[in-house]
Amino acid sequence: MDEDLVTRAIVVWLGWGRAAWPHRNEATLVAEFGTDVAVDVLPEVRRLEREFYMSDAWRVAPDLSTMGDQAAAEFRARHPEIGEDAVEALAWSYTFDYR
Repeated sequence: MDEDLVTRAIVVWLGWGRAAWPHRNEATLVAEFGTDVAVDVLPEVRRLEREFYMSDAWRVAPDLSTMGDQAAAEFRARHPEIGEDAVEALAWSYTFDYR
């Protein structure tokens, strides 16, 4: 799957830069990319989010900033193909959920 598309889809789906908190909104994917693309990319977006959340940084990090940095570093090591915007969006969501 196209890495740039997946990166953009993660950002849009989570609402990074658009919302006050992560919203995981499938309708925004459809609005941004159309139904066919949204249906194709959503499983990959969800899979990558699950992988990001496999980090145990929430248990060991002393604060939110360190937690997000640690989880992001682990994810980047496994997925260097995913753009930084998506990694930041995932870290934002992760730290929001584990605050």
